[in-house]
Formats: sequence, C-alpha cells, structure tokens
Amino acid sequence: MTRRFVLVARPTPSGVDLAAVEGLARACAIGYALLDQGEPTIHTALDDAALLDQPVTLIPLAVPRDRYLETWIARAVANWKETRARELDVRITESIDTATGFVDVVRSRMGDAGSAVTASPRAFRSPAWSQIPEHSEHILVCRGPRCTVYGAGELHRTLRRDHPDALITPTGCLNPCNLGPLYITYPDGQWHSGAVEPAIGGEGCELPDR
Repeated sequence: MTRRFVLVARPTPSGVDLAAVEGLARACAIGYALLDQGEPTIHTALDDAALLDQPVTLIPLAVPRDRYLETWIARAVANWKETRARELDVRITESIDTATGFVDVVRSRMGDAGSAVTASPRAFRSPAWSQIPEHSEHILVCRGPRCTVYGAGELHRTLRRDHPDALITPTGCLNPCNLGPLYITYPDGQWHSGAVEPAIGGEGCELPDR
C-alpha cells in the first residue's frame, strides 16, 4: 500500500502561519499536522491513515533541527498507539536540515543581497497595543502537546462559544500535563481540569502536592 507522508510543524504559543504550512504540504502533495497549539493534530493524521490501514511517515518541519519537536512527535505516536489499542506502521524522518543539498540552499541566499527593509516602527507604538481589552474574565488555555491530545482544541472552542465576553488566551505547557486539558480562570486564579464543557467559577480541580 502507498505510504502516507505528513509534515509536522511545531507552532509557537502565538500560532503558526498555517497558510504557509498548508501551501508547502499542498506543493508536496502530502498532508500536514501540528504538534500543539492547533489542528489537525498528529492523532488526527494517524486516525485518517488507520482508516485505510495505511503506513505513515512523519516529517519534522523545523529549521534548524528541533529535538523537542522530534521527541514529542514520538511521544504522540506512542500515545496514539496506546489509546487506540492498535498497531500502525508509523515512522519519522530525520530533520529537514540534514537533507542532502540543504546547506547549498542556505548558501544560495548568500548570493542575494536581499530587499531593503521598509517596515514602519509605528506598529510598536500603536495605541491599540497599550489598551487592555474589556473582558469579564481572563482564561488561559493550555495548548501544549499533551493537552492538545487530551482535547484542548474542543475545550478552547467551547470556552469561546460559552463565554464570549471572556478574554481567552492560548498558552504553552502549563503543567501538570496529566490533568489536561487544563485552563486557568482569572481573577479567581482557579485551575480547571479535564472538562470539555467546564463550569467557569466552579470549584476547579484538585492539584497534587508538589
């Protein structure tokens, strides 16, 4: 059976240029997934392949090499196999920057002086970035690798739907990951765990002693 290839990107907490990732995947005629912060997830990509019992190769999309990305891709695959209770031929390539000719691609940029930078510094002084938006409460939603697997995407959408007046901010890993998906509400400072349809202002979750 034809092997399925999937690019895997690691967004920053602010997100990723998803259009660029989609464009690269489309140009290569392959799929893509996001380690965290967004969707589709690695689990989604593997679920799709499993429907056809199709072997998969995951390609870490990071320059230079991102060992965190590679480590968590492997952990996500292990979690998928455990939670789905099935085996699937899933492999991972070396980082893109190890590919033959990659150094030459970088050096080719050195033969081009580039374009002049004409950006205005006004963006750093915009009054809009000096004002706290009006909001009923501030909710931090963990979108780290494990919380993403545990349903942070659906949780995030539910919070936005049910609390339109709240300021909702996705974050990187908040800890403790095994209680995910996690979110924190302010001003009460309450942690909440594992509920896709949470009760804001409730008693929250019991966190273990450290």
